[in-house]
Amino acid sequence: MDRKNILDDFGTEDTYKLYRTVYEIIHPTISKRNISNYKIIIEENLVPLRIFYPKKISKLEKAIIYIPGKSWIVNGIKNYSDVCQDLVKELDTIIIALDYELTSEYGYNKTVDTCDKTLQYLITGLNRVGIEKDKITVIGDSTGASILANIANEKKNTISKLILLYPALNLTFEDQEKYPSLNQNNKVDLLTLSHLKEFAKTYIKKDYKSPLKKEDYKTWPTTLIITGDLDPVRDEGIELGNKLKQENKNSKSINIKFATHGLLNSKDEESIEECMKEIKKFITKKER
Repeated sequence: MDRKNILDDFGTEDTYKLYRTVYEIIHPTISKRNISNYKIIIEENLVPLRIFYPKKISKLEKAIIYIPGKSWIVNGIKNYSDVCQDLVKELDTIIIALDYELTSEYGYNKTVDTCDKTLQYLITGLNRVGIEKDKITVIGDSTGASILANIANEKKNTISKLILLYPALNLTFEDQEKYPSLNQNNKVDLLTLSHLKEFAKTYIKKDYKSPLKKEDYKTWPTTLIITGDLDPVRDEGIELGNKLKQENKNSKSINIKFATHGLLNSKDEESIEECMKEIKKFITKKER
């Protein structure tokens, strides 16, 4: 879906406001605080942000934008503070975590659209304050990963590096037999097939397009997909990873043994350590 960038029509005054907003976000006035809460307005939608800072803020050369999971219907940003703080320690960089409308209240398409426009705003703003596009990584966790997959699939976006953590990608459940993990892991994980189907029946509209049905992936950013071996949506992530690797030699997928859905929020220290290692390796690696 081709469309104008949200900032194409910005004049000098609006550009300055964008610069000031993003500058204030990444340079907190109270330097001893490690977490700040912020709100921005995106086309009349109030989008809450939670910013996580490294202990020492010198010159910021890279950034992460993080879209948390919500199990589709519950508040997510506050449940991912520990995850984001661990990422900050591991990667020594600022993380901007964004919240989004609850899908049950606003509908899936509006959620995707708001997240897309917020990403455009933040990425363009970070560019304006000196962080290069290829130094900005966008991470989606669970529901956040599914939303980002739809953005990468349908929108003309500004994402350079993308990490999808255990995304659900076949919410129409077509060709379900192609994804045996849906049944194999149905009783193993907290995320169940009935949970996924109930959500899809209630909230997914007819114009939903699965990222697995795209004819080519040339427009996708360089992507890392991480799946859990005991996750019901494992096979969907693996299939997308294989397709992306055919188009982009820098894209990759990792399946973590014995890991369940939402592994970064689990108590499985070995799986968390492996996941963090792969995220760090992907972010710091220079593309060939």
